[in-house]
Amino acid sequence: MRTCDAAVLVLRETDNPAVMWGDEGLCHLIAERAELSTVGRAWLTSDRVLRNLDRQPGELVAGTTLTGANRRVRIFWLPEHAPSGRARSSS
Repeated sequence: MRTCDAAVLVLRETDNPAVMWGDEGLCHLIAERAELSTVGRAWLTSDRVLRNLDRQPGELVAGTTLTGANRRVRIFWLPEHAPSGRARSSS
């Protein structure tokens, strides 16, 4: 299963509008659903999931957001939760 398809399923099942950097639990659920082999360190699995979504977001809407530490990070919203004015991805 593609990572983007697994992400959509996991986000809807867990009632989350999006996944982004720092969402370790969600990233690991997505990796498990996509049957990605986990890498030794937890953050490597999350990086792999987010990198896959960056390459192929599927129906997710990609964007950026600021963390509490004022760091800009990638975020992937379900289409129905994307900020207004954001277009659906074409992948």
